[in-house]
Amino acid sequence: MSEVQKLINEVSQKVTALETAQALYSRQLSPDFNTFEYINTDELGLSRILAALLDPKGSHAQQEIFLKLFIEHCLSTIHKAPEWQSFLNNIEKTKVLLEVVTEKINSSRRMDIYLNCQVGSDSYGICIENKPYATDQFEQLKDYAIELKKRHSKAWHLIYISESDYGPSEYSIKANELKVLTDENQFSAVKFSDLVGWLKACQVECQNHSVSEFIAQLIKFIQKQFMGIEDMSESNAVVEIIGKNSETIDASIKVSNTIDQMKRELIKKLKTDLLKKCEKTHYKLDISNLGKGKNYEQINFIIPNYDIGYICFEFQGANFDRPCLGIRFASEDLVKSSLNKEKIKTVFDIAFSDKKIWNTKLWPAGYNFQPQDWKGSSEAWLMINNDTMADKILEEMDKVYQVLNENSCFNH
Repeated sequence: MSEVQKLINEVSQKVTALETAQALYSRQLSPDFNTFEYINTDELGLSRILAALLDPKGSHAQQEIFLKLFIEHCLSTIHKAPEWQSFLNNIEKTKVLLEVVTEKINSSRRMDIYLNCQVGSDSYGICIENKPYATDQFEQLKDYAIELKKRHSKAWHLIYISESDYGPSEYSIKANELKVLTDENQFSAVKFSDLVGWLKACQVECQNHSVSEFIAQLIKFIQKQFMGIEDMSESNAVVEIIGKNSETIDASIKVSNTIDQMKRELIKKLKTDLLKKCEKTHYKLDISNLGKGKNYEQINFIIPNYDIGYICFEFQGANFDRPCLGIRFASEDLVKSSLNKEKIKTVFDIAFSDKKIWNTKLWPAGYNFQPQDWKGSSEAWLMINNDTMADKILEEMDKVYQVLNENSCFNH
């Protein structure tokens, strides 16, 4: 038997044993319970949580320690930069605000989280653009950079929080402009998974049990939502097995190197299944933007005689992760000019009351497609392999179409 096969067998046996133990002691362990299942965790909700923790005057009552640790763990360039030392020495004076309008550039954009600190005649500013799910907006980061430059005489910094491996798109800021900001120590890309180290450091310094437990639940949410880690005990057990000796390490690397290839092959199968099933209907799909594993790849359901938008299945994360489904417009201008955008959202709220409906500047209405975790869970990939995922996607797309059509939402 090969070392790879031995490794797979051992991991499988260990995971099965853990699942059995969790089933036996589920009442004591409550492994699936998380406070954040009952908290609003859309973009604004997460911004409110992060802002509350960063605020030196926040109700957590831990003063400026969380903000200091954020700078230390997530913004090491600021932490060491001479021009920021006065800010760090007066960090308790920092004001933390949400949804601040970019008034200096005469625009209606809103900065998700804005940190402002005045030290004598020197002004410091940090803008955090929080992108857990939504797509980048046209020249959004470029505008925020101009706004910060006009607001702050001493130093400013722009932070882009997303789990994407690619950072902000050129639709938001050109690559050469982003390089200038990075070289000038005015931009940082931070992943949600990077926040875990900061949050664990906050737990160590926190002197209140309730706040510490809240942070623990937030860590658990981030690990599940953005890192694909459902169960830390299971993850630790697997790490222990694959790190046992040189043979298991070698075998695990060989397995790891084939995962992305396996996913791409299964996505090819999904595309084939979708096209075959669509041949039996009058519907048309556009699947040309699916297969590479980049952020925001889509399956588009073409709405007859409707050129404003389309019903869309989109992966919000890279490498085929965190899918959503809803109606997406081709541009922000079309959303603004649409007479039906509010109606669409209302129709979704009523027809899909069992789901958390959200909207963005390009999406009049959408919801998170289940299964949501395609990164750390095998459920979605097994459904593709078993020929049931294509049926689920098409059934939900068809339901969205029928609901919107019956409510005359496609009338111009």
